[in-house]
Amino acid sequence: MLVLSDMSGPSMHAGFEEYLTGYPLPAADFFVFAKTWYAAEMQRPGCVWTHSLLIPRERISQVSTARLLTSLRRPQPDDVEGAAAAPIILADQSHAAPSAEGFGDKAVAAALVGAVLGQVRPVIIAVDSSAQLEPVFLRLWDELWPAAKSRFAFCTGALMPRSVAGSLMDLQAVPRAIPSSQFRKSAGAALLLDLRAPTTPEGWVELVLQGASRGDTAFRSWMQAAAGTEASRSAVPPLASIFGEWQAPDWSARAVLASVVGAPDLDPVTRARVVEMVFERAAADDGAARRRELLQELCGQRDADLSSLSRLLEGQTRRLFEESRPDGCSLTFVLLGAELNDLGEQVLRAAVTSLTPSDVEAFDDSQTPLLPTIVSANPRLATSPGLWRRAGLRSAEILAQLDALNLGEQERSAVVDAVLASGRDAPVEALVRFAGDAAVVRVLSALTTGELPFAAQWRLPLAARPEAVFAWLEGQTAISTKELEVVSRLIRPTANKEGLAKAWQAGISTSGSPISPRIAAFGLALALVERSLSPLLATCFQPTFDALAASHLEYEEWDWLREHAPPLSWWRDWDKCERVAAALARRLERQDTPLETVFSILRGRAAIRKVASVLSDDRNTRPYLKSLRKASEASPSIGTREQRNALSEDW
Repeated sequence: MLVLSDMSGPSMHAGFEEYLTGYPLPAADFFVFAKTWYAAEMQRPGCVWTHSLLIPRERISQVSTARLLTSLRRPQPDDVEGAAAAPIILADQSHAAPSAEGFGDKAVAAALVGAVLGQVRPVIIAVDSSAQLEPVFLRLWDELWPAAKSRFAFCTGALMPRSVAGSLMDLQAVPRAIPSSQFRKSAGAALLLDLRAPTTPEGWVELVLQGASRGDTAFRSWMQAAAGTEASRSAVPPLASIFGEWQAPDWSARAVLASVVGAPDLDPVTRARVVEMVFERAAADDGAARRRELLQELCGQRDADLSSLSRLLEGQTRRLFEESRPDGCSLTFVLLGAELNDLGEQVLRAAVTSLTPSDVEAFDDSQTPLLPTIVSANPRLATSPGLWRRAGLRSAEILAQLDALNLGEQERSAVVDAVLASGRDAPVEALVRFAGDAAVVRVLSALTTGELPFAAQWRLPLAARPEAVFAWLEGQTAISTKELEVVSRLIRPTANKEGLAKAWQAGISTSGSPISPRIAAFGLALALVERSLSPLLATCFQPTFDALAASHLEYEEWDWLREHAPPLSWWRDWDKCERVAAALARRLERQDTPLETVFSILRGRAAIRKVASVLSDDRNTRPYLKSLRKASEASPSIGTREQRNALSEDW
C-alpha cells in the first residue's frame, strides 16, 4: 500500500491528475480500492493524495462500485484525518447490480473484454486521460465472479507500468503520450491493446456483453460455481459459450455435456466442476434416469481425454445408486455389455462395487458369464442366495475367484450360508476348498437339521476332513442321534476311537427312542475295539444283532464290524449273527462278566442262544457258561424269564 499509494510514475501527465487503483493485498484478506489525486497545493512537486478503502475479500461482491466511488474523499491539508478516520458502514448489497454505465461503447467494451478475459497476460492500453476508460474498467471488474474479482488488479492511470507482489497488474491504462519504448522493458510480458485497431469480437464476447446488458448477476453467479476460486480469468472464453447453452430455454443436458467435454481450453479441475453441475441440474430436472443416461454417454466417449473426470464420475455413479437402485442396476447391466473407454471401466467398477446382495435379484441370464468377474470386484454379492441360484456351472469359478481374495473366516462362512440357502446343487469340493473347516461345520449343521438332504456329492469332500468332522461333533453342546447319523456316514470308527466312543455314548444316552441299525453298528464297532467291556455294548449289540438277523445292515456298516468278528469256520463266514455273537462271547468270558451285565447286553432270545452256543462249543469257555446258568438258577430276579430260559436251553 505504501508503494501503490504513491504517484504511479516519475512525473505527472496532463489528464492523469486523478485515477483509480484496485488490487488485492497479498499478505492480508483485503482488497484495496483507492483513488489518487495530484496534490498541486503541496510545495514539493510529485506529491499525491490517496484514499484507500480496505474491503474484506469475502464481501467484494456485496458492495457496488457506485457505493465505493461515493465513499472516496480527497484529503485536505488541514483535515487529513477526516477523510479516512471513520470506517464506512456498508448495508447488505449482496444482490447489487453492476453499474449501468461502462459498456455503452460496444466496440470498446468488446475489445477490452476480449483482451482481458480471452488470455492470461496482463493488458496495457494507451489512453488520452485516466477518465477515458474508467467506466469500462469498473464495469469489467464488476462483471467478474467474486473469486476472480478479489484477485483482479487494475489502474486507470498508470504513469508507468505497475506491479503487485512482483507481478504486473491485470489491466492498466497508460498515457498515450508516453512512448511504448519507455515501458516495454518493464512490461514486455504484457499485451499492448490498441483500441483504434478494428477488431471482430468472438462469439463468447458477445455472450458476455449480452449478459451484462441485462444487468443481472446470472453470469457472475454461474462463473463462480463453474470456475471456482482458483480458475484464472482466461477460463471465461470456453465457459461463456457453455453458459449460453446453459441459459437456453430448450437447454439439453447432453448437448451441454458434449460442449464441456469437447472444450479444448478448460483446465481439468474446471471441466470436472462444470460436468458435475450438468449432472446435478439434469438429475434435478429429470430424475435419476437422466443421470444414468449421461453416465452411459461419457463411458462410451472416445474422442476426448476424460481421465480427469474419473473420480467425479465414480461419485456420480454412487449418487445414482442412492437415488434409484433400479437405475443403478440398469447402468451396471448396460456397461457390462458395452464397449467402454478407460473411464467407462472405472465407472463400471464403481457401479459393481455399489451393488448390494439384494440387487442380485435383478440379474438375468445375460449376466451369468460375467458373475465371476463381478463377484471378484464386489465379494459382498456372494452372500446372496440369488447369485448362486443364477450361477449354475459358474459356481466353482466364482468360488475360485473368491478364494484368491483376502476374506476373513466370517466372510467365508457367510458365502457358504448363501450357497446352501440357494437350494441349488453346490460344487462341494470347491466350497470346502474355499471355506475349509468353516464349510465343513456349516454343511454338517445343515445336514443335521435337514436343511440339506444327504447326497453322495457331500460325502467325499467331507470325509476327506475327518478331524474337522470330529471337531464339529465334539463341539456340540448336546449330541443327538441326528449328529451321530451324519458323522457315521462320513468317517470310520477308527478315525478317533476314544473321542467317538465318548460322543456315541453321550448321544445314545440322551435318545428317548430306539437307535438306528447304522448308529448301533458304528457304536458296536467302537465297543469291540476297546479292551475293557464298553458301556456301548449294552446299547448297541442287540440292535445290531437284530438288524443282521433281518439282513437290514448295509455292506458299509458290516464292514466296520467284520475285522472284529472273524468267522468260527471258513464255511460259516456268511453267518454274521454268529460272528458278532462269538466276538461278544469271547469278550464276556475274558472279563468274567456277571450275569446281570450279560442280560443288559443280550436282551433277545436269539442273541442269548447264539452267545450260549458259542460258549458251549468251546471247552475253554464252557465253564463260564455253566457259571452263568448257575447264577441264573440261583438268582431268579436277574433278567427276565425269557432271558433265563434262553440261557438254560440245550441244543
